Amino acid sequence: MVSLSVIIPVYNERDAIGELLDRVEDVLDGVDLESEILVVDDGSQDGTQAVLEEHRSRSARLRLVLMKRNFGQTSAMVAGFHAARGEVFITMDGDGQNDPTDIPALLDTLDKGYDVVSGWRRDRADTLVTRKLPSAAANRLLSGITGIPLHDFGCTLKAYRASFIHRVRLYSDMHRFIPGLAAAVGARVVEQVVKHHPRVHGVSKYGLGRTYKLVTDLIVLRVLVRFSGQPLHYFGILSIGTFLLSIMLFFLAFVDTTDVRLVNYSTVVMPALAVLGFCLSISLLMMGLLCELARKTATEEGGELAPLPMSSIEEDA
Repeated sequence: MVSLSVIIPVYNERDAIGELLDRVEDVLDGVDLESEILVVDDGSQDGTQAVLEEHRSRSARLRLVLMKRNFGQTSAMVAGFHAARGEVFITMDGDGQNDPTDIPALLDTLDKGYDVVSGWRRDRADTLVTRKLPSAAANRLLSGITGIPLHDFGCTLKAYRASFIHRVRLYSDMHRFIPGLAAAVGARVVEQVVKHHPRVHGVSKYGLGRTYKLVTDLIVLRVLVRFSGQPLHYFGILSIGTFLLSIMLFFLAFVDTTDVRLVNYSTVVMPALAVLGFCLSISLLMMGLLCELARKTATEEGGELAPLPMSSIEEDA
């Protein structure tokens, strides 16, 4: 029975992945667990798959999941989580910047009673303006939103208990938010310093151009973490507020403002705004009820990972 699954999503990493797999194999040889390496090729077009096939021909651990096209890192990780057979997952980048020698230490920390061990690239080997500064700002926002005081949400090198990962739904670019989402379902999260190396092969797939996606995902994360437990409670507060505002506008509609030298909008504008506020309060209340219904349905279904279309994945065992 497989106890440990090392999951590596890759995209156009032909020059880096072979060396990385050799290093991972060497580390796993010294780990006293039945293990597998699961590489998810996210539609590479540079010959990465040929390198993976060559390595698989001489490795008993390596399994491949081949995406039909490039879906993005989050989708690749979800595919890996679905295919993995271990009780513990280790995730890492395929560019060689994460160090496989950190795997035993992550496992040791996980054995101390934690459910998620998140890597912290304290001495990060990336450019200051395009990578370090945006990452530092994003990490501060994420810590405030999730309540999890991590320095480095974006580090892919993490250890997870599979039982918690299968309770987290991932989409968009939300793989970096896994610690916060896992904590929301009861996982015990801790951070651990890991090594980070400069990129030697290929080019980074991330940059300032992805900032807008991070901002939108942060909004979604706040809703998921803060509101998902009691959606009717929060929408109810907004509904009551807008209802009281509509009552106030109805009252103002009957106040004669001509004596205070204001344009007398009361006969048309105030009643219209009052009706709009009342309709908005009803809409917010109904939205809260729908969210409660959706949460109840998801809970009854077990909250498993949202599957990818099967036509998009093929597993090469």
